[in-house]
Amino acid sequence: MTNLKDILIIGKKQYKIQGMKALLVIIISLFLNISYAHELDTAKTFIQGKELDEVVVKTSYLTREDDHILAIPTKDQRKHAATGYDLLSNLVIPGVSVERSTGSVTTPTGAATLYIDGREVEFREIQSLRPKDISRVEYFDVPTGKYAKDAYAINIIMKPLNNGGYTQVDASQNVGYLYGDYNLISKYVIGTKSLNLWTGYSLQNPQSSMTENESFIFPDYQLNRLQCYNDAGNRQTEEYVQASISNRGRKYIWMLRGGVAWNDSRNNVNNGMTNYWQTDTLIKDGSILNINSRNKSYRPSIYFYGLHTFSNTKSLDYVFDGYYSRNDYSRFYNEDEVSFRSHVKEDYYYVKANANYSMTFSHRNRLAFSLYEFMRISDSEYNGTSAYNQNLRSSETILFADYSQRLGRFFFDINPGLSFLTYRLKGTKSINHLTPRLQAGATYKIDKVQQLQFIFALGNTYPRINTINNVEQQIDPIIILKGNPNMDNSILLNPRLSHTLNLNKFALQTGVSYFYQNHSIISDYYIRDGHLISTFRDDCIYHRPSADMSITYKPSVSLNMKLSGQWVEHLVRGGAVHRNLSAFSGTAMMNYYVRDFSFGASIATPSRNLIDPQIHRKTFWRYQLSAMWNHRNWAIEANANNLFVMKNHIVDELSASYYSFKQIDQSRSFNQYATLKIIYSFDYGKKTSQTPDYEHINSESAILTSKFPTS
Repeated sequence: MTNLKDILIIGKKQYKIQGMKALLVIIISLFLNISYAHELDTAKTFIQGKELDEVVVKTSYLTREDDHILAIPTKDQRKHAATGYDLLSNLVIPGVSVERSTGSVTTPTGAATLYIDGREVEFREIQSLRPKDISRVEYFDVPTGKYAKDAYAINIIMKPLNNGGYTQVDASQNVGYLYGDYNLISKYVIGTKSLNLWTGYSLQNPQSSMTENESFIFPDYQLNRLQCYNDAGNRQTEEYVQASISNRGRKYIWMLRGGVAWNDSRNNVNNGMTNYWQTDTLIKDGSILNINSRNKSYRPSIYFYGLHTFSNTKSLDYVFDGYYSRNDYSRFYNEDEVSFRSHVKEDYYYVKANANYSMTFSHRNRLAFSLYEFMRISDSEYNGTSAYNQNLRSSETILFADYSQRLGRFFFDINPGLSFLTYRLKGTKSINHLTPRLQAGATYKIDKVQQLQFIFALGNTYPRINTINNVEQQIDPIIILKGNPNMDNSILLNPRLSHTLNLNKFALQTGVSYFYQNHSIISDYYIRDGHLISTFRDDCIYHRPSADMSITYKPSVSLNMKLSGQWVEHLVRGGAVHRNLSAFSGTAMMNYYVRDFSFGASIATPSRNLIDPQIHRKTFWRYQLSAMWNHRNWAIEANANNLFVMKNHIVDELSASYYSFKQIDQSRSFNQYATLKIIYSFDYGKKTSQTPDYEHINSESAILTSKFPTS
């Protein structure tokens, strides 16, 4: 956490912190005024005419089942939500945190994988869902079957399709820094077939400032460098158009989708300053610094999804997802009369294919088999200060079997698997790995309102495709970037024990976790011919024990409150590396509904984290106030973020044998700004449910890029 003594120096900064503390105290005090009187509702729940006889406990709209929590949105939760993320946030599921603006859905041990009707989806698909078209939400905290590969999964189930159609437009605009996001979605349903069109454009440019102190430890001396600049541009634009056709039969579903997207990112530093000195002796003062970089991509894609239901107990679903990306990266560094250029053109191919076959038996047991194939090909041509051609291929095949069983108060799931990984740089021998995988979970129902849960995961990961890049790039007078193709894959271990208490208006979840990773990749530095070589190494072991707590409280149908906290200890061991970092972070939020209006407030404490896992990062207080009006086909939302804050920054620090730095980044996106969002939809024909939307995901790339300030 940020040192408050450093903040409380002058009266202005005192006011800022006191204001945020006051807001936090108000929210916490509301949580503490909890009435412990509760009424247990053990009645059975009926959904779509079918009785759920596996119910453990029903807490208003949340129902505990074997491997997941079932959430049926209330009338107020639907009414006061304009997007799928709004509704997920309004559900206030214990242990689930939703960042509506970014689409981040996290649990105490990591991100949750998102699905619509059992099909894995991305940000905009959830963002554009109309809450009135959502039937229910399943949160798999013990993932089984097709979800067994996920740490956690959320499946959004839509209402059945009917004839008709609708068109929806939405627009978001910021005040405080340049940001706009504009989308159009149109859908028409004819019988069992659905035709869909998506198009959109977004633009943002949060100007930033940076101050960085660096120390380079050469054999005979220490060289220090100070770089700083203000009002750097961070302009990003995105355009996309997408269309799909789908068909839903009695025993099958399929979807074919295709489209193209363009992405352009520019970072421009003009008239920055650089100073050099040795110990206390100034060497070079006031060098003019200009850095201009641009990353463009053109990305056509194709997607196919199919589901066949053979009987009430057997089904098969499969996915093919692929894209081609033309990536164009350029960077120009100029310091007085010294210049360095990098220009890379890359052809990148990505293919993902998977199939899942599942069977349900009569003794409350299930069996599923899953096969996954991932393939990546990168062909790059480097020009500028250095010239190089590189071809990189990688593929991974994963086979899973999943078995789950309920025995009285016990429910368990075991999911063993094998991963075969191969990657190869042209001109070198291929590297192959055969690695076991395992995910297992067990749940014990203590009584009608409590349960104990244990999850264990054994997995593997391989180096990011750009870290094994064999190219050298000089990015400034001192630093040369270099990949390392000799790194090994990592083994991951992640056990977790948790306890949940679910009452009618109150829910509490507590848990402890441990994460282990060998061959953890960190940055490595060494001196060669008067330059600092920045590369990677994998001889470290990373440990991360943690503990977490989540409290939700609904004193009435109009008021929701949630309080979460987490403690994390980061430990890195290996070679000369020995790092420890202990951190606590917390969040609080509150929503209130009244007629067509809803009001919300949230706050998050500063956090400390270990990045990659070597760089110490400190963040800042964040808080948001929101108001939304929903009426028929209209939704208007206004958000105020960090309303009275102007000096928020992120601090990154690193101390290594030959290199150390402290970087302070400021951005308009860290400080006060407001957002206005307007959504309008109109139906034609009979009422239909919402189609999945499309998001342009930034293409993966093997290009080795230089660091640039956080924006």
